Amino acid sequence: MQYEKMDERVEMIAHFAPGKVQPLRFLWRGRPHKVTAVRGRWTTVDGRRKRCHFAIQAEGVGSCEIMFDLESLGWAIQSIAVDS
Repeated sequence: MQYEKMDERVEMIAHFAPGKVQPLRFLWRGRPHKVTAVRGRWTTVDGRRKRCHFAIQAEGVGSCEIMFDLESLGWAIQSIAVDS
């Protein structure tokens, strides 16, 4: 599977619990998408900036990587699976 890199902002509905973030639904390009599975989670640190990444499955999108920036509190799609 190949992935197209991007960095597009999304509006996210997520559940925040102590030590855990669970993405639930997001609005991307004017369309809502439900997260159906979280396949992986990891954190990156660049200087003082910490980001939480999620490999997800979402209705209408398929496999993609989304990212939550803990400094700006913003969400973005980082990459999306494309047919080769």
